[in-house]
Amino acid sequence: MEVLMIVRGIGVACYQQLSDILMEQIENKVFKPGNQLPTEIELSKVYKLNRHTVRQAIERLENEGFVYKMRGKGTFVANNKIPYKISKKVRFTTSILDVGLTPDARLIDSYETTAGRELSDKLDINLADKVTVLEILRFVNKIPFSQTTSYLSFAKFPDLKSHISGSFSLYGLLREQYGVEATRISSTFEVSLAEQSDMDILQIPPRVPLLIITSISKSQHGEIAEYCITKVRGDLCKITVDFDSEGRYLVKKKIVEDDCAAVR
Repeated sequence: MEVLMIVRGIGVACYQQLSDILMEQIENKVFKPGNQLPTEIELSKVYKLNRHTVRQAIERLENEGFVYKMRGKGTFVANNKIPYKISKKVRFTTSILDVGLTPDARLIDSYETTAGRELSDKLDINLADKVTVLEILRFVNKIPFSQTTSYLSFAKFPDLKSHISGSFSLYGLLREQYGVEATRISSTFEVSLAEQSDMDILQIPPRVPLLIITSISKSQHGEIAEYCITKVRGDLCKITVDFDSEGRYLVKKKIVEDDCAAVR
């Protein structure tokens, strides 16, 4: 492969030249979707640039959606953004399978707590009632995609944690073990930048925007089944929201104005 070199003194910043070179290589399939890019050290040696300049070039590619980073693993060429459908019935597993990708879900933490004011209101239970909390990390093609904190009434779903093992579908579990068909009744969208804990769990670097989806689901009997908060990687996803039969929006959007510029 012919290596194009950086030309100084032509009025184009070195990092822009490098990002253009790498962008062209990605478009010409020199680096294919899923391939790992050379490290900053390797690119520095090949193009005779300092690592700060290389890092600027990679950040430009990341901002343009050509690459994504996984902490501790490197920088990878992005596929097209992953389509993710939000609707009353479509679940994560189904949505990802429908676009030909491989979903996975792992329980990374679970515990029980007392409802208190906020959760009692969200789940329509008493203040002192027990709540099961599930921290779920979801993957697409083995790439961390989203992290969900789910809150469920312990009385309605006793011993829920004991039924979870390996890869699982939460709503499939509710259906099979408790006879509950959960349906999303509302979702609120908000944009935020990742905090340190988000970066650790989702294996992302700083400045990656997160799409935070707060949802409530009900059972077929009209009772609240789940309240959950999902943080989706904004650098990987493309959201589609279904309308109901009367053309009404199924979600309420709340975008933080100061963070809008972070979402591409």
